[in-house]
This record gives sequence, structure tokens and C-alpha cells, in this order.
Amino acid sequence: MNTQNPQNKGRDKSQRGAALITVLMMSTLLLATGGALVLVTGLSNRTAIDATAEMQAYYSAEAGVQDTLNVLRGNVNPQAGMPANSKIDFRKAVTAADSNRPGDNSGLLRLSGWFNYSYAGANGDDRVPMTGNYSPLNGLAYSVLVSDPDNTPVASGEPTRLLIRVRGFGPKGAEKRMEAIIRRTTFDYTAPAMLMMRGADDCAAMTFSIGESNAKDYSGHDNNGSTILPAFGSTCDGDLAIEQASDGKETVEDPKDAKINISSLPLWLQTTAEARLFLAEQKADAITQDRYFTSFDGNAEGFTFVDGDCDLDGGSGLLIVTGTLSMKGNPNFDGLILVLGEGRVERDGGGNGDIYGAMAVARFNDTGGFLPPAFTTNGGGNSTMKYDSTALRRAMNTTGPRVLGIHEF
Repeated sequence: MNTQNPQNKGRDKSQRGAALITVLMMSTLLLATGGALVLVTGLSNRTAIDATAEMQAYYSAEAGVQDTLNVLRGNVNPQAGMPANSKIDFRKAVTAADSNRPGDNSGLLRLSGWFNYSYAGANGDDRVPMTGNYSPLNGLAYSVLVSDPDNTPVASGEPTRLLIRVRGFGPKGAEKRMEAIIRRTTFDYTAPAMLMMRGADDCAAMTFSIGESNAKDYSGHDNNGSTILPAFGSTCDGDLAIEQASDGKETVEDPKDAKINISSLPLWLQTTAEARLFLAEQKADAITQDRYFTSFDGNAEGFTFVDGDCDLDGGSGLLIVTGTLSMKGNPNFDGLILVLGEGRVERDGGGNGDIYGAMAVARFNDTGGFLPPAFTTNGGGNSTMKYDSTALRRAMNTTGPRVLGIHEF
């Protein structure tokens, strides 16, 4: 017996194929979703590849900055064709004949006398590859340009700072640019006097004697230039009077002394907070250069930081002493001597040592302000202390160049 409703039978015939249409619609949606996923994945992979190239170009630019610093520190030998044993300095870096190797007609200050330029792109592009043969498709390279932002006259010596611009190149045409200001020294010191005695904050009297022998000479007249400084400098009226009275044998060349305004001194001689910070920075730099000593006895060459007492036999460069500086016998020294901390200098014996450059003495401890310093001289013998701008400049150069700021452009 057939119990099917005739009306349901008609409805079933009208719904035939609905499932097929539903399946096709769902399949279309799935295909569209899958296609979108494939597209997004492809774009993501391409973005990742491009990001890698950009990062490689960035690292190339960083390498260019570091390599330039290495050149300016004198750690790189010149390229073939340059004068043997050439030494770079900031003046040579911005002088085409000294910066570039012979035959470099680019007209650019690019240190080709120190870098190996083995690739030249189209239109005279100044690329310097990090490897033998640079390939724009998959290679790494950087270019360097050097300039003096202050246009320092040649007669004024070396520029105090340089502007370097580096272009870093990576694969697939990626490029990053960096520029940095490089200072010639880690700190600046313009000598206000040949021997600068930073007085106590309360102007308590310092200890100061320059010897009773008329064979001892003191002068602020530049040994290598036309600059004339006072032989002695002080920050207090009482200390100035002590310096004036010290020349019993007429051994000090005019101008003998001067009172120096504290505001005219470098920051590290203006306040003890800055002085302690300065010593901490120089100590860290000395440790990096393996030139840190807790005591010292002998010749000091280059940059020497003595965190304690120092018996100086001679030498040259920059000497920083936090304890007592003793000079006995015949200590010849060319450069800058800073006695900061204990603030005591003792010159003893009958030697004939000469000091050319500049010296500064300041006494302070871990807390509080400046205290009265001491400079004493005993014994006979011939000796000279004379300002020398060349010796001072060379001393400052021993600390090496310092990056003041760097950014992308």
C-alpha cells in the first residue's frame, strides 16, 4: 500500500540538484580562501626577503662607519701607491692628495688611499665592496665620504671633528645611509696656562714652589707656534699672589701668571661632579685600550691612566694621575699631564728633565668640592717647563676619535 503524499512527491522533484549547487558554492568559497592564503603567503615571503636585504644594507652601512673609525685611529695600513708608513690624521682625511690614492680622479674625499676600491658602479658610483667583487644582485658594499663641517683653515691645524657619510648596499638594490660626527679626541682641552692650578672652592691657599735654582725655566710661549699663554694659572686671588711671589730667581717668562675665570675652564675643572665623571670616562677608555694602571713607575707613552701614585721617568702623550705625581732625576716628557684627585706634584732631585706641552692640577675626593692643590720643586739642575701646542695636540690624539652622534639620513 503506497502511503506517500502526492504533494510531497512533487516537492521532492522540484528540489533535485540543490545539494550539488551548495557543494559548488562551498567549493568556490574554499578555493577563493585558499587562493587568498597562497597570495598572502607569497607576499609575506617576498616582504621577508626584501626585509633581509634591507637589514643587510643597514649592516653594510654600520660596517662602513666602523671601518672608517678604524682608519682614523691609525690601525689600517695605506693602500699600494701611498707613501710607505703613512699615518692618517684628520687633516689628511680632508686633503685629497693624502686621503685618496694616486690616480683617484673621483674628486671625492673617500679615503681610497686606505680602503680597497675594487668596484665602480655606473656613472662613477663610489661603492667600496666589503668583498673582492661586488654584485648588485647578491653582494654587500659600502661607500664613504669625508668632510670638515667647520671648514677649519689649514693654518689652524687638524679639524676638531669630521662628518662621515656612509652608503650601505645590500642585495636586490637595497640601500641604507648613515652619517656620523667624529671628534678627533675623546675630550677637548684648550690650555688656559702652561701650568693650570685649579684652586679650592673656598680659596684656601695652595702649596706652590718652583725651585730656588735659576736654571729652572717656566714659559707659556708656544714652543711650536705663536700662541702666548701665562706660565701659571690660578682661580683664586690668594693663589695668584702665591704664584707671583714664587719667582724669586726670575726664571718665569712673561706673562708669568693670570687669574682664570672658572667659567673659562673645561667642565671637568669647573665642578667636582664633572671632574669625577671625567675621570670615570677616561678610566673606562684606558681599560679598553689596556692603558690602566693602579700605580706606575717608568716611562709613560701614549695614553696612560694611573689610578694611584706615579713615579715618572719620562715619555710622551697623555698622562692622567689620580694620586701623587713624582718626577725625579731627568724626566723628559712631551704632552699633557693631568693630576686630578690627590692633586699633588713633586719635582725633586738635581736632574735636567724638560717638559713640553701643558699641565693641570686639581685636588678633590669622592665627595665635596675642590681642595687646595700642591706643586713643589726641590733641588738644583737645569729643567724647563714650556707650553707646546704640537705636543698638546699629539697628546690629545692618543685617546682616539670619538663618535658624537650617528643617524640614518
